[in-house]
Amino acid sequence: MAIIPVVPPLPDSLSFAGKSAVVTGANGGLGLAAALHLVQRNIATIILAAKRPETPYSPTPSFKSSPTSPPSSFMSLTLHAHPRSHPSRPKVLAEIPTLNIVILNAGMGSMDWKLTPEAETEEVFQVNFLSNAILSVRLLPLLRSSAESSCETSHLSIVGSRAIVVHSFTKQPVPDTSSVFAFVNDRAHFRALMRYSDSKLLVSMWVHELGKHVDPSLVIVNNVCPGMVKTNIDVNQPWWVRRIMGPLRWLAGRSTEVGARTLINAISAGKETHGEMLFDFTVWRNKFLEKEQGQKMEKKVWKETLAAAETSAPGSVEEAKLRD
Repeated sequence: MAIIPVVPPLPDSLSFAGKSAVVTGANGGLGLAAALHLVQRNIATIILAAKRPETPYSPTPSFKSSPTSPPSSFMSLTLHAHPRSHPSRPKVLAEIPTLNIVILNAGMGSMDWKLTPEAETEEVFQVNFLSNAILSVRLLPLLRSSAESSCETSHLSIVGSRAIVVHSFTKQPVPDTSSVFAFVNDRAHFRALMRYSDSKLLVSMWVHELGKHVDPSLVIVNNVCPGMVKTNIDVNQPWWVRRIMGPLRWLAGRSTEVGARTLINAISAGKETHGEMLFDFTVWRNKFLEKEQGQKMEKKVWKETLAAAETSAPGSVEEAKLRD
């Protein structure tokens, strides 16, 4: 019996010819595998981004050897920095006239309490959630305008996780008197074992609320869990976690090629996935968001994220046509 469901191959007919895409976290693992899927399906332009600006991109042998390799733009993007410190969107606007696909895959796992020096926010919260959410705001206008000009729906997908079912907020709710951001960036409320799942729950909330404010005929937004995949996401975890997860990933985990199929499915899926989370190819309803506690928290996350986006780039919320 399979430990995790089998992911079917992508349709042979699936093509991204004539389209442009941005993939973050593309220096390896799922991001690189997703980029290769796009290349193999004739993507016209692809911009790859990672969180290590000191390591500039160059086309990998995998890209060079592909007979359908598109003209590719390579850029660095510091995702744990406050988004105002990187020129991601201006570079995208300068280099490509349209943007049809965004896969926000960058993420990390860690049980250490660590503040980002640039933003002074907890690192896992910043990398997994806030930077991705703000980047989605900044890229949304180009996704929308590209859909309007091409008469084809654009897609924005953020990588999530099944781990959200074991988040910490049920037992340790955010008080009504506290903001969510202040709560999760207070070391007194840091739960090392659940910080990854907590950050991914915030992603789920953001996407769910974003879906209410974005026309799915123009841009479909969703988030997707690729399942357990053989990547180095545990590299920052304590030795005992690596000792457990390493063998488990290699015995039961999916290859990056298989895991990335779920990402490609997410950015080619229909309106039924708008604002939703996908477990592999299937929409999964987050029961926590159906409860009063989850709904109140989601509204807070929405307002606080828009405020953070506006602080990062004044005017970006209005340009994205989002309101609190």
